[in-house]
Amino acid sequence: MNRWEFSHGIVGVNAPSWLTFEVHRPYFDGAESPATAVQARSAVLAARRFENPAPGALRFGMTMPASYRRLLVQESRLTAYRAVLPTDLPDELASPAWRRMTEAYRRHAELDQVDRSGLAHWLVAVCLPAAVLEVVPEDLDPAACRDQVTAGVQAARAAALFGSEGLSERTTAAYRVLAENPAPTVAHVQAVAAWGYLLARHAGNDSAAPLLLDRARELLKEVAGELTPFTHTVLTARLALREVMYAERQRDFGGARALLADVRAGVAELTAPDRDDALVLLETRRRLLDRHLEIAVRMGDTEAERTAVEEGLALDPWDVKIRMQAAQAHERAGAHEQALAGYLHAARLGPFGTGFALLRAAHCARELGDTEFARVLNERAFRAAPRAAATRDALLEACREDGDRPLEELTGRAATRDRERPYANNWHYRMYASYFNLGESESPGLYARLPSLAYEFAERGGERAEVNWQRLMPPAFRGNLIRESGLTEFAVDHPADLPEHLRTPRWNRLCEWLEDFDRCDPERRRQVAMVLYRLGFTKLVLELVPPVPVDRLRTPAELRLHHWRDLVRYVASVGGTVAAPETSFAIAGHPECPTHLRFVIAVVAVVFHARETRSQEEAARWREIGARALEELLADPDRSAFEKTMMESRFYRSVSFVPFMAEDRAWLARDMDRAEELARAVPAEGPYQEFLKRENLRACVESRSKECYAFGEDDRGDLLVAEALALDPYEPKTHIEVAEGLLRRDRPREAADSFLRTARLGPVSTAFGYAAAAECFRRAGRPVLAEDCYLQALRVDPYAISAARGWAAVGAADGMAELASAYLADLEAWGAARRAARRERA
Repeated sequence: MNRWEFSHGIVGVNAPSWLTFEVHRPYFDGAESPATAVQARSAVLAARRFENPAPGALRFGMTMPASYRRLLVQESRLTAYRAVLPTDLPDELASPAWRRMTEAYRRHAELDQVDRSGLAHWLVAVCLPAAVLEVVPEDLDPAACRDQVTAGVQAARAAALFGSEGLSERTTAAYRVLAENPAPTVAHVQAVAAWGYLLARHAGNDSAAPLLLDRARELLKEVAGELTPFTHTVLTARLALREVMYAERQRDFGGARALLADVRAGVAELTAPDRDDALVLLETRRRLLDRHLEIAVRMGDTEAERTAVEEGLALDPWDVKIRMQAAQAHERAGAHEQALAGYLHAARLGPFGTGFALLRAAHCARELGDTEFARVLNERAFRAAPRAAATRDALLEACREDGDRPLEELTGRAATRDRERPYANNWHYRMYASYFNLGESESPGLYARLPSLAYEFAERGGERAEVNWQRLMPPAFRGNLIRESGLTEFAVDHPADLPEHLRTPRWNRLCEWLEDFDRCDPERRRQVAMVLYRLGFTKLVLELVPPVPVDRLRTPAELRLHHWRDLVRYVASVGGTVAAPETSFAIAGHPECPTHLRFVIAVVAVVFHARETRSQEEAARWREIGARALEELLADPDRSAFEKTMMESRFYRSVSFVPFMAEDRAWLARDMDRAEELARAVPAEGPYQEFLKRENLRACVESRSKECYAFGEDDRGDLLVAEALALDPYEPKTHIEVAEGLLRRDRPREAADSFLRTARLGPVSTAFGYAAAAECFRRAGRPVLAEDCYLQALRVDPYAISAARGWAAVGAADGMAELASAYLADLEAWGAARRAARRERA
């Protein structure tokens, strides 16, 4: 199976979307995979029963509620598979089985009663209760329901109603059709027993449950002579499971255990007559084992519990519940490392219990002293279930323990349901709303509001701030943010394409500006283009501002616009074939080029040549051009002290590349001393100038730390990184630098925590942060933590070969060694095929 084909570029909430897809595939598209959990194969059996109908043939005894499908889509974020009716699934995503179901559904009015029953139960099995109620819109006549086939149709309606409404009046009425005057058929035995079970488990008054269970047992006796030994034994076991639930509610654990022991012994001797009944038998054994294990726990029988867990894991290693039970057993025994591994494994197999499993994993991590890893797990639990009180409270407590007041407040707001803006419950949206739709970013990070700042300047129109913020976000930032958030509706190529319900008033205003873009003057176009770039619409900027030969540019405004275009083109190319900003270089020599623009271009040119061409001569030439421009700017009486100090500080920080390339330590130190001195002395007034001062000082001390590390002054470098972190604790890059400093001192365990902070503060470096943390955990002898981090890296970037190799190396730690090895082999084969194809094209 090509796993990535089913990911569609989607990042799951906690597990890779392909893993959720494979484990629960029948619910998504009707097919199965080798990793499909036993319970999910209900739909596979239902499809076979539809194609080969036999009245009285057994199906799975347990069905999932309507919420299950919704949770699957939410957790995997595979929204293309969202369906209420079979016809909702696009044909290109459907398996042959699903297409067959859709075809039958479209002509359900023409089906005979046998096929109608088969279709209705198939729809129940894939969690499409609304479709069942289309096929069976009303309760059937009780007299007609004495027929086994018709009773099966009514039973599907009753199951669908309970799955979508619980014990509603309609559910009660639907079951009463079958339970009040039942006939001796297999369908009635199961329906009467199911109704008794539902009352025993969910009703406030369960007094009717024993009567219904007795009635089901009598019906089974009446029909016994017509049944094969296999069918009779399975029905007896299912009835016992219903009776056990009532006994457990009465706290008769001894009686429940004895009843289970008898039926388990009978089922153990069974041999399924065919592959379909083999699935029935597998499900029956799994359900019996589940109840046996739960009762053993209640009775404190640890040996029986241990044996049951081992048997359950062998029976269905992909079942989330047995994984949870295994983890709970370890936790009760005080084996926190094994419990942590178990809960992490269970959390990947959701969707039921993902948040709970992550919370228990976080508790175990704290018991082991892994507090940062626990914080990461608390955040993942909250993202999986943002409106659950338990996940909210756990994350609030973790934030309080860390003294992280800003994210504590953000968590509280994100947990409050916003019916008009459901996306506002999303963690990433709350952090970086400005990048999504010019909303209000709540992250305290310095770069969280950059698009909004650009918008505010554009909104004011005539004002042109020549001292601006320096941070240029990578072109992939917006795409990564949207992928990791799961809010794929925001993934548009043009602001006008954003759906109306996702827009803010600012976004609508931006769309109005774009409608008039071609009629605007150059300065206005530059302002709007800056907003677009800050939002991540790099390609659109280049389309809206076509290139123009420099000798055709006439005014300073035109020169500024085309310098900005060239800068966008250059930044967008970094990481591939670099597009040198030659237009900007030519603009610097244009007779109409303003001094400040020439200064900016010269600084960019020094950085470009230092990083890309490595030409010391060119970097030095541009430094000299910039120095002359700076001299003019500093002599300008109309410029404020803030502007002059900021420009000079930025100049010396940027052009220090020249002495760095010359390996002139003394010259480099003089440049950086001057840059730092000025950065600290900037006379800022008001919040905006304070923001610019803080941003510049952080960049300056970061550069100084690199200077120190390059010349072996590690202690001073570490102090400067610590200062950069204090200036912006929410900058992922700085946490990487902290980690790298720790690694230089051979402290991988501590470095792992800093890389984890990088990952959870994403999305600039989420996958990298997890993969680097994994490698550190592996080096520190913590394979369980390493295994989880490698998999999280692959969740975000499924093509990360180093993470795949790391996962394969430690996959056994959380019980996924075989899957990890298969994943690596598939990825390497995929990569080899792509390389071979490229060679053929060449």
